[in-house]
Order: sequence, then C-alpha cells, then structure tokens
Amino acid sequence: MADLSAAEAVRQDAVTRTTHENQARAWRRWKVYANSIGITDNFCLDGLDRYGRIKLMGAFAMALREGRFSGSAHAPLVESTIRNTISYVAQTFRENDRSNPTKDEDGELGRLLSRLYRSFRNRDPAEKQQKALPCCVLREIANLQATETQRAICQLAIGAFFFAMRSCEYLKVKEQEKRRTDILRLADIRFLREGEIIHHDEPKLEYSNVVTITFRTQKKEEQDDTVNQHATNDTLMCPVRNWATIVKRIRSYPGANDDTAVSAVWRNNRIEHITADELINAIDTAAESIGYEKLGLKKGDLGLHSIRSGAAMAMYLDEVPIYTIMMIGRWSSDAFLRYIRKQVESFSHNVSKRMIKHQFFRHIPERGNN
Repeated sequence: MADLSAAEAVRQDAVTRTTHENQARAWRRWKVYANSIGITDNFCLDGLDRYGRIKLMGAFAMALREGRFSGSAHAPLVESTIRNTISYVAQTFRENDRSNPTKDEDGELGRLLSRLYRSFRNRDPAEKQQKALPCCVLREIANLQATETQRAICQLAIGAFFFAMRSCEYLKVKEQEKRRTDILRLADIRFLREGEIIHHDEPKLEYSNVVTITFRTQKKEEQDDTVNQHATNDTLMCPVRNWATIVKRIRSYPGANDDTAVSAVWRNNRIEHITADELINAIDTAAESIGYEKLGLKKGDLGLHSIRSGAAMAMYLDEVPIYTIMMIGRWSSDAFLRYIRKQVESFSHNVSKRMIKHQFFRHIPERGNN
C-alpha cells in the first residue's frame, strides 16, 4: 500500500499545480454540461459507443465555443483553448481507466472533432505575437534608471536578453503563469577567468571572462542545463559585467545567500522581488521614450516574450548558426522560429542580392531520360 501511495505522489508531481487546476476546471465544466443534457452520473459515458462519445465531445466543444461557461462578457473561446479543455477531460477519462473519448478506432482524433477544430481555427482572429525587443530599448531602460528598483529591473532585462530567458526564470510571476521552471538563484550563476572559477566575493568579479548559468528545471523537463556567455567590450551590454553586478548587488542585502532568487531587490527595508508587471512597465516607458513611431511599434506590441524574441532576432540578424541560437535559448526544436519576426525591416537584409548571385544552374536529367 505504501508503494502505491508513493507511486501516486510521484505521478502527481509529474505535472504542475496549474495543470492540475486546469484539469479540475475542465472536468467541472464537463459535468455541468453533461447534467444540462440529462447525464447526471455517468460522466465517463460508460456503455456509449465510440462514435457517440466523440459526438458528445463535439457538442461540448460547441458549448465551450459559445462561452457558456465563461460569463456573458467573455468573447467566444479560441480553438486552442477549446482543444486544451477537451484534452484535459479526456485525460480524466484515462485516469479513470476509460478509453479516450476523442479518439476513433485507429487511435486518431475523431473526424468530427478534427473538422470542428479546423473550422474554429479558420474563424479565429489572427494570433497576436509580441514584437521582438531591439537592444536600443534595453539601453533606454538603463538611461532612465534612478532608483534601486529601476537598476534591478535594468540588470535583469539585460541579463535575460543574453540568455534568451523565459520570464519565470528571472522574475516573480503570477501563480497561473508558472510553468515547470525554477527561478534562478545566486548559486546558479558562476564566473570564470581564464578557465578558473571566480567566487562571488571576488572584488573584481565583473572582470571575469565568462558567465555560466545553470537552469535547474525547465519547461522542456531538462534538468541542470548550463549555458555560458563571454564578455563583450560594451560596458553596459555585457552578460558578464551585468550578471556580476546583479550578484554583487544581491549579496550586499542582509540575509541574502546562495538560495536567494535573482529577482531580489532591497526596498521597504527588506528583500522583495521584481515582478513581471514592473518589467513590462519599464519596457513600455523606454519604448515610449525612444518613440513608438521610430521603432515601428505601437503601445502594447511589447511584452515579456519580447526579450526572448529579441534575443533570437539579434542572433539571427548577425547570422549566428541556428544550432547555436537553439542552444543559447534552450530550444529543443525549431519552435524558436516563432520568435523570429519577419516584419523586422532588416530581416531580409542582403537576401535579394544573394538571390541573384547564382543566375544559372543546370538540372540533372532524371533516370531513363536521354
């Protein structure tokens, strides 16, 4: 019995608290819908054939689409939200030893549901992606800093840029925004000079050659992924100087230690933490200071993802190899391409010239043709 309990605890730990909450919410909505159509106790649809279960999931999808569970002021739910909700319901079916109610006899998504999702997707508004953040906005954040909080925000923004970080890796984010990612601690930041580890209490820490950051637990479920960046000749835009400044600043706070999060800031006579909202406000203020027209942006175009996108864009524009971009940003697939913004003017720089470089090429005859 103890082994069964332990196994269940480990299984529960395989998903985040947010996932558990989303699954529970989806199941509650399914039960409300089932009750509305006369199903009061057979929520796993025992005795119903496969086609009948798929058909009922389609009807539930339509109820979700119409916002029946979202309040009168809520816009129709988009396809991805509906798909995720039904996926959570199907997961609950499976956890109760029932077959997946969305799958056909071949184990594929039922044709009815597949077509319904496609119809929703075709009618959904275009997904609004946050625009990539250029380095000049980070420099402007630095120009506007005056308080300890503003200095901390600036340092975190620049530090995150060089490692294409997710916001939850360096900021205090809302509970519902948390993923399977741990915020960085001081112990996760290390420095090297000529290959030798330099301790955090070294007076000239900022003159190290390399900073390495170990991401202990990540969204992609890879642990202890270490990435390094070398120093630049820029006194502001330098990953080594910047992270050394963060470490030295936080180490100066009473009570700070290796386990202190990098989001720490001293205010109100205690250690508090820089929040996602504070960084967004700083980004908006800096962009407005430069001029949205000059940047080709409008208010609301930039957000926390803009730093990660800006990092990918900066590397891409200077022709950093694709595999290097993926390793720096810890992308395990070509998903990083979503962060490359082709609307950036310099995206296609020199492409047209390179397209006319080879004006003649010969096709090899197919086999059997003379």
